Amino acid sequence: MLLMARKLRVVLGGNTIVHNVDFRANEGELIGILGPSGSGKTTLLKALSGVRPAKAGKVVYDGRDLYADFEELKLTIGFVPQDDVVPKALRVERVLGYTADLRLPHFGKEEKQGRVDGVIRSLGLANSRRQRVSRLSGGQRKRVSVGMELISRPRLIFADEPTSGLDPALERSLMQTFKDLAGEGRAVVVTTHIMSSLDLLDKVCVVDQGKLVYFGPVDQIKDFFEVDDFVHLYGRLNEVPIDKWQHKYAASGLRAKFLGG
Repeated sequence: MLLMARKLRVVLGGNTIVHNVDFRANEGELIGILGPSGSGKTTLLKALSGVRPAKAGKVVYDGRDLYADFEELKLTIGFVPQDDVVPKALRVERVLGYTADLRLPHFGKEEKQGRVDGVIRSLGLANSRRQRVSRLSGGQRKRVSVGMELISRPRLIFADEPTSGLDPALERSLMQTFKDLAGEGRAVVVTTHIMSSLDLLDKVCVVDQGKLVYFGPVDQIKDFFEVDDFVHLYGRLNEVPIDKWQHKYAASGLRAKFLGG
């Protein structure tokens, strides 16, 4: 178990945004956090990653308390924000080179260049390495954002709505990239509201109003929510009170199997 969270509760401005959510991630898994707008997806992601710790609860990463040891552990965690922070005036290779200088200060020049070249290859950016970021497509810019996080070879990657604003083909391509990155032995956790690529996910965490209503494999979602298509998921959530979904989840045995009770 690479990442385990128990009873996370996040309070912002006096309001509870995340209510006692449990979560688990293993190496090699791509996990999606789904939920309607305002459901607490981003807040949960930041709590799981340590970017913005929860007020209550615990996150254990690789057997260690993430919040207590965050300054050390953050070096092996990548976080891709929803809004790109890539310097648009720079060329792709230069952006990644500066990132290597910042995050790998003890590496030699050749080692840093090796990391940059490896990231460019793995993300399919070879034909764009000398282009300015401002000239890239939205999907390519997002790949550069991901590449900045990959420079330090994190074992755990979080991405907040990484496919937002992309056309269906680019969205699918980027999600496949995350799938491939997870397949290299990492755990990758993304927030998303797009249903077309759910088949690429290993597990799904569904939250509504900050409460966990489902955590488990993709292939059981339709049966659990009694829908014939993923696109009807959110509508179905609105038809049944949250506490009934939570009760159904606990009674189904899925909670015990995938979250330990």
